[in-house]
Amino acid sequence: MGRTKKKYEELTIIDDFMFGKVMRDPKHCKKLLEIILDVKIRKIIFLDDQKTMNPDYISKGIRMDIYVEDDANTVYAVEMQTRNTGDLTVRSRYYQAVLDINMIEKGLDYEKLRKSYIIFICTFDQFNRGRHIYHFENRCREDPSLCLEDGTEKIFLNTKGTMNDVDDELRSLLDYFESQVPQDTFTGKLDKAVTAARSHKDWRREYMVIERMMMDSRREGLKKGLAKGELKYLVGLICRKLSKGKTPEMIAEELDEDAGKVQHICDVAAKYAPNYNVEKITRKLMADNMSGKIH
Repeated sequence: MGRTKKKYEELTIIDDFMFGKVMRDPKHCKKLLEIILDVKIRKIIFLDDQKTMNPDYISKGIRMDIYVEDDANTVYAVEMQTRNTGDLTVRSRYYQAVLDINMIEKGLDYEKLRKSYIIFICTFDQFNRGRHIYHFENRCREDPSLCLEDGTEKIFLNTKGTMNDVDDELRSLLDYFESQVPQDTFTGKLDKAVTAARSHKDWRREYMVIERMMMDSRREGLKKGLAKGELKYLVGLICRKLSKGKTPEMIAEELDEDAGKVQHICDVAAKYAPNYNVEKITRKLMADNMSGKIH
């Protein structure tokens, strides 16, 4: 099922765009982190909503809802997650790598890496244990009391937790994310910020532009998917005929396809004979960007 576009007026605190905008206010962001981490943060000195990081030698960048640093040089990356895509745990590993790369310049010593927290606020239980919060850090398997102390920690929050494992303040925050109904003074402030944000004309325009870009991207992805599917089907037909000893000319005539296109597919397929791995052949053809010959 495709992603349903929300109107700007319908956005709530758990929508990425709205969450990022509300947390632009350092007071809200600071309080959020203090509640989650149960610490006092003196000052947020850097704030960036929807932070995009794309290291030069890593092709896949990441886009976080919140990226902040405090006056103690600790880095916090926060993401609201409403869909269980099944890859959140391994994505946290990738996020850590990208954070580290962005924190250190080439040639600097490793000790320049700062303490960091990667926090996912989930509207589902990633680990199905009923907890509201899961903390992860690197420890020795043989001696769990021995912590690696590499300055990294990953936290997964669950708005649907059932255990009595968090204090009232964090429970109220998670309940608000779950229901969008204010539970206490702080969540009341967040809810008022959401209401105010809905009337922010510039943010409305920004949201519409982003949605249009995402829609165009999804449409382009669909076209590519269809193109690959059609090509894979044709490759399958050709490979079956090659297995029966048919020549490219005979195949082109039988399939009523362009002789040059069929010949090219046959040339690529020959490298995978006699088993003819259709998926690999299709990927090779796509990678070669033979759109001029295959369409």
